[in-house]
Amino acid sequence: MTGDGINDGPALKAADIGIAMGHTGTDVAREVADVVIEDDNLETMIIAISQGRTIYNNIRKSVHFLLSTNLSEIMVTFTAIAGGLGQPLSAIQLLWINLMSDIAPGLALALEPPESDVLSQPPRDPGEPIVRTSDFKRIAFESATISAGALGAYGYGIARYGLGPRAGTLAFMSLTTGQLLHALSCRSETHSIFGKEKLPPNKYLNIALGSSLAIQLLAVLIPGLRNLLGITSISVLDGAVIGGSAVLPLLVNEGTKKAPKR
Repeated sequence: MTGDGINDGPALKAADIGIAMGHTGTDVAREVADVVIEDDNLETMIIAISQGRTIYNNIRKSVHFLLSTNLSEIMVTFTAIAGGLGQPLSAIQLLWINLMSDIAPGLALALEPPESDVLSQPPRDPGEPIVRTSDFKRIAFESATISAGALGAYGYGIARYGLGPRAGTLAFMSLTTGQLLHALSCRSETHSIFGKEKLPPNKYLNIALGSSLAIQLLAVLIPGLRNLLGITSISVLDGAVIGGSAVLPLLVNEGTKKAPKR
């Protein structure tokens, strides 16, 4: 409800959100209103709604990303141990994964620009939790695909090299790379990065992913980092397996997104 006169006071007070004008509005209207537009420009409301929805959506994107990536680590470790395949990831490797794949991409997702249809989306229920039941189901599915890719690489490593650091290196590299690529999928709940309608660019996410992938590559190339993390060098074939097991979950997750609601 918008208003600027004394007679608008009761309606502004009764509305869920009462909006008054800052310059032309009366003292009564400004006092009972929830929001005061200082420049008296109604277009400001549209900008505010767009920014508010974007901030809320970006918080959801970051939380979604962090929950799905951390759950995938649990799935990989639990499944491998339960299946008698040893412990694929050491404690320091898990710490490294969290440092590389969580912090920078998670912050970058919080800086996502508004999606093109942000103002076309229906209003959300103010009482709904930031992570809904349907979100948990989606997070579990995405985590399962990421962990399946990493376990596939780990299984290949065991078949070729046996249990040990070389197989663990494949699981470590696949899981980290898969989680970083998953940040691309978390940019939108409904729009695929492979769709016709392109998402607005996010330079912060590009920098975060590029730098994290570069550091991850250095971990394999620099002997000191390899020794610290307990990993080994990889062959060209190993690299292809890592790439495939990291990209495949992205393709599956993007291909199973639901169309946006209008």
